[in-house]
Amino acid sequence: MKATFYNKYMSKAAGVEKISVGNEVEIKVDLALAHDGTGPKLLEAWEKQSEKVYDGRRVLLTVDHAFPAPTPAERSFQRRFSQFAEAQGCVLYNHGEGVLHQIVAERASLWPGMIIAGADGHVATAGAFGALAFALTPEELVPVLTSGRLKMKVPELVTIGLEGELQPEVLPRDIALYLLGKIGGDLKEKAVGLTGPLFTSLSAAACMTICNFLPEAGAVTAFVVPAGEEAGPIKHRVDVSMIEAMIAAPPQPINVKPVSELAGTKINVAIAGGCSAGRLEDMQIIANVLEEYPVHSEVTFIVTPASRAVTKAMDKLGISTLIRERGAVIMPPGCGPCPGKHFGVLTEGDVAITTTIKNTPGRIGSNQADIYLASPRTVAQAAVKGMI
Repeated sequence: MKATFYNKYMSKAAGVEKISVGNEVEIKVDLALAHDGTGPKLLEAWEKQSEKVYDGRRVLLTVDHAFPAPTPAERSFQRRFSQFAEAQGCVLYNHGEGVLHQIVAERASLWPGMIIAGADGHVATAGAFGALAFALTPEELVPVLTSGRLKMKVPELVTIGLEGELQPEVLPRDIALYLLGKIGGDLKEKAVGLTGPLFTSLSAAACMTICNFLPEAGAVTAFVVPAGEEAGPIKHRVDVSMIEAMIAAPPQPINVKPVSELAGTKINVAIAGGCSAGRLEDMQIIANVLEEYPVHSEVTFIVTPASRAVTKAMDKLGISTLIRERGAVIMPPGCGPCPGKHFGVLTEGDVAITTTIKNTPGRIGSNQADIYLASPRTVAQAAVKGMI
């Protein structure tokens, strides 16, 4: 029997002929990731040992959660982070290049089956390119930085088959939300393989959107099985033509409902962009909505491109000007308000609809604010109507 793509490359990374679920393995890591959000804990843990980074060329760091620095403490850390990167020979992006996961896609060399380990919950975004990317705590990343290897138990593989064609108003983000709502309970602590005819028509950006969000169900990693590779038995088959626009209601990302069930809910903040939906095609969708209607007078609409490259393309196409003229504000490339550090935090009584990745209380500021997670189109539509 032909080995699945997942088993083949996990075995290769572990240097063994084959692996089984639950096996303790030590796999070779091709790329390690971290950012200023997890960086303080990473440096704290790093200072307790005396070894050097195994190969700084294979360590990519970004400053994206709080740039430019909103506080003296953040600025102080950023200086220490820069010193660490220089001393260890790491690759550092700290001049507003963009959010980690977009920078990895744009500037790192990615290939099917490569192993990535990162101190962030959404490194699986790189799974859009067939990478097997695992999220670690900052403390867990330290031994990876010194050895270039990751000790772990082999997670079980769950394969999802996607087929059919999306309805006109439905986006890849809606697919991700639908999967969390319908089968999220089966994804916890699993490796999620995505396959099916749908992927012949999806862009890389669309695949990134889906892989980015599945860890919110507890998936250990998520990846698109490359064409020609063995996906394995399909456990969940989904006809995407049956999916409508979806939304995750407070207080957690798996509380997913059709947008139609929440129609009429008033909002006063809309947030789009960042690592989940800050790519050019997302910006084009937002611009298309704003071209027809301006932002509602009682709504603050914050848009954050995922990278400098996206911003440059927006400027060239006239998207940036249109978005601003229609009443939204464009932030520098990066995470934007999502981590709750700056650039549009929420206060008590705010009701926000966002393309961000978490809606737990306090995520973007006050724990007395409500956050709804949706697609760029749904967010933009709510921004112009003042309601979902």
